[in-house]
Amino acid sequence: MRRDATSQVIVTGRDSGLMNAFKTVFLNATNLLCRFHIDKNVKGKCKTLVGKNNAWDYVMQAWESLVDCPTEIEYNNCLTKFEITYSP
Repeated sequence: MRRDATSQVIVTGRDSGLMNAFKTVFLNATNLLCRFHIDKNVKGKCKTLVGKNNAWDYVMQAWESLVDCPTEIEYNNCLTKFEITYSP
């Protein structure tokens, strides 16, 4: 392993102290948020907005389909569908 090799991508939760520290230590690295933490936040927010349990299941299935899209084109299509279907 090269001695000057550094991480190019770092996955973290939404811990601001950790995110600030990595910016100091790994100057050129990209920070990605952990999907587990993103899902947890989305579920927490959506749970208060979606009243019916059967609607909740559909929203969560649509969310999972959105974040699992294999290409950017499919993601854009799923995002548009998600926004139209689940907008207030």
